[in-house]
Amino acid sequence: MTSTLTPLQQLMFSLIEVWQSSGQSQRTFCQEKDLAYSKFHYWRKKYEEYRSPSSSAEAFVAVTVKKSRAMEAVPGGALELVFPDGRRLVFNQVVEAGFLKTLLG
Repeated sequence: MTSTLTPLQQLMFSLIEVWQSSGQSQRTFCQEKDLAYSKFHYWRKKYEEYRSPSSSAEAFVAVTVKKSRAMEAVPGGALELVFPDGRRLVFNQVVEAGFLKTLLG
């Protein structure tokens, strides 16, 4: 694990690795460590995402930006996403890239 992890991430990821080598069921491990099963499950998912970052990168789709008169006419900017199946998502104000990543991710 790298130093980019927070102390909590380091702790929880270490617990996941201890569980993996223990041969115990998740529930038994959680009972022995006095850890809520739901919390363990949450951190196991985070650990898997951390260990396989390529799976989340594959979820992104190329975006083509087309400048149109309609977009030029909207003060402050606007954004319209058109999905391959024809659905449209319209934002009538400036949208941060991080928000889109969270929304679409």
